[in-house]
Amino acid sequence: MEEMKNISLTQQFISVLWPSFAMAIVASGVFFSAFDPIDLIPYNLDIDISPLAAYSIGFFLFWLLCILSSWGTLYFAISNCRLTARHNH
Repeated sequence: MEEMKNISLTQQFISVLWPSFAMAIVASGVFFSAFDPIDLIPYNLDIDISPLAAYSIGFFLFWLLCILSSWGTLYFAISNCRLTARHNH
């Protein structure tokens, strides 16, 4: 547990961004296999957006959601290690 406190900022970013990127790929693939981007426009609004733009926006939204989830996991893991180390000393 002591090693987790000494993780560099670069390693923290990589440990959050890389798995969240991979999961955003999977989530986008699954989501857009079930839903057509044209069908997702609410209230039959006349929005002129290409399917590629819709897929890109969807991917980045999924990536953002996965980043938040991964960052929360890393934050609580590191803070738990610090709390445990403080109680053990």
